[in-house]
Amino acid sequence: MGEFLLIIILGLIALYWQSGMRGKELAVRAARKECKLCDVQLLDQTVQQVKISMSRDGGDQWRIWREYQFEYTQDGEGRHQGQLTILGQKVLRVALETFNPVIH
Repeated sequence: MGEFLLIIILGLIALYWQSGMRGKELAVRAARKECKLCDVQLLDQTVQQVKISMSRDGGDQWRIWREYQFEYTQDGEGRHQGQLTILGQKVLRVALETFNPVIH
């Protein structure tokens, strides 16, 4: 019984890790696309996850909510922040600090 429980736990960890990797790949693609559209350079070619939680989507299904930050430059010298939000495998929002800032 203990071995069976261990296998289930390891399987759940593997699924969580795989989901996280897919989410990060999606975030990198979305950040690159937005930077290309705005004619800016994505710095370090990476994004950093800053928040993870659970939320319901439009179909009332539970999905993983992930928020990421990344840096970009307009002129090669200054660094600016970008943010993006993913719910499940769908990009909900991408915001660049100097183009479409989020106002709260």
